[in-house]
Order: sequence, then C-alpha cells, then structure tokens
Amino acid sequence: MSAVSPVYIAPVSFGLGDLVVSLPAVQALIAEGAGRGEETWLVARSPGQRVLSERIEGLAGCIDEDAFDPPGPGRFVDLRDHALQRDHWWGSPEFDEAFGPLTINDILARICADFGIGADFSRPVPLRAHDRAGLHDSVLLVTESDGPMKRWPAACWSSVAARIRAQGAEVRLVTRDEPSAEMRAAGIEGLRAPTPGDAVDVLGACRAVVGVDTGLTHIAVQQGTPTVTLFRPRPVYFRPWPHCRAVTGERCQDECLAVEREYAYNARVSLRGFRWTPRSCPVGGRCLDTIEPDQVVATLAEML
Repeated sequence: MSAVSPVYIAPVSFGLGDLVVSLPAVQALIAEGAGRGEETWLVARSPGQRVLSERIEGLAGCIDEDAFDPPGPGRFVDLRDHALQRDHWWGSPEFDEAFGPLTINDILARICADFGIGADFSRPVPLRAHDRAGLHDSVLLVTESDGPMKRWPAACWSSVAARIRAQGAEVRLVTRDEPSAEMRAAGIEGLRAPTPGDAVDVLGACRAVVGVDTGLTHIAVQQGTPTVTLFRPRPVYFRPWPHCRAVTGERCQDECLAVEREYAYNARVSLRGFRWTPRSCPVGGRCLDTIEPDQVVATLAEML
C-alpha cells in the first residue's frame, strides 16, 4: 500500500472567525484528498482554532503553527500567502482601490482558485454539532468580542431583547464565563458556552442569533442559523447567504482608522510567534452607536 500523503492548511489569520470563514477551503481539501489518498491537517494559529478543529468533519488532525515545520513530502497551503492578503489590509481604501469592495467569500474564492482548491462558497457546510434541547425557540445574543473596537451599548441590547420578547421568543446572552456587569444590569439571562465546541452546539440549536462581528457570530452563520451581524462600516466578513443579514454603523473616525492602519499585520505571512493584543479605540469604540435597535429587530424579522 502507498503511504498517505498529508496536506496541511493554515487559515487566513488567528481568530476563531478566521478559521470559520476559511472552512470552505479546508472542507474542499478534505473532500478532494479523500479521492487522492491524502489526509488534511489544520495548522492552527491559536488555541481556539485548535479546539474548534475537533468539530471539522473528516479532518485528520491539527498542528499548532508555532510547532509546525513545512513538510518535505506533502503539501502546505497557507491562505495568508497571497497578494490579496499580503498587499493591503482588507477593507482599507487602498485594498478597495486595488481590488474592489470584495467581501470575505469573494476574497477567499480568488485565493482558492489561484491555489487550485475547488472550494464552494455558495452555502455553508456546518461543523459537527450536538443538539441542545430547549433552545429551539430562543434568540441568542453575542454581545462581546475580544477586541474593544466592536461594542454596541448595553441599552441597545436591552432594547432589542425587550422587542424580541414582546414577539413571544425567549432571549439569552451567550457568554464564555459570566456576563459583564453592564449586561447583567440589562436583565438578559446568560447562557454559558465555555468552549468553541459548546458554542457550535448552542448557536446551531437556537432559533436565531444577533451578534457583533466576532467568531461566535460567524459560527452561527456557519451552522445555518438565521443571523444578524452588527458590523463596523465596510463589512468585509459578511457572507451574503439567504440566512444572513448585515447591519452596519457609521464611518469610523479618522483617529480610529489611523490606529487600524498602524495595527495592520497583513504583510506578515507566518504568524509563528505573533502575539495579538487588542487595540484600543481612541474615540471610545463608537462606530456601532448609530445602529438603532428597531433596525436590528426589523432586519431579524425578515428571516423569521
């Protein structure tokens, strides 16, 4: 018997959402490899990606990028190693001038085509999940991200929750640990999902999700759950499938954009040794403040 040939793939960046939006490429390599005697391994760029990899059907295994050496035999696909990723920060004026206002599916479809990967971006293929009873009539809120740049006021979340309850649905707040003090004050019951796998289970079992642009919200989209995502302007990570809607805030202020330009690490291909620290917003993270609760609830109603 011939030896199994490994294929290794690294997602576009280190976040949980970065792995989720890269899944069409990962899943395509798994499917293609099955017919060629290849096995597909994920090169995880963060601990969260390593844990989430356990839910990817057909994946042979996972290796941390910090411990990974590109193989002799076998193939290594690094989705960061492409001009669409390296040349400009996604969503920046420079990116749009060079490539047009592409969103993540368009970007990755072009990268995959150049790498010879037959990825399908027409619909999401869900991660492996375990059903969670009691959530099928619940709307879940994802209110927090690791970075402080994506914040919507607690009063707005409370208003959305009240409007959804008035329509007869239960509302829960997805948290890794305990809700923040301001969200506890908003009176929304918490639902703990301490691991990425737990998040897959609850976000796939509920009626709908409303969340900021972060990994858990992207998981909900991947699971086919009707999802409204609150984006800063230029929603690069929006995936325009029938069960998805985007609501965007106003243009970021110049001070905020300057910090983002300084933060940008797109020219770096390998993230080995990269240590992410959240950037602080010089104007207090007000990009989402112009989004109105009524707008969010009306957008959600389009899918329910």
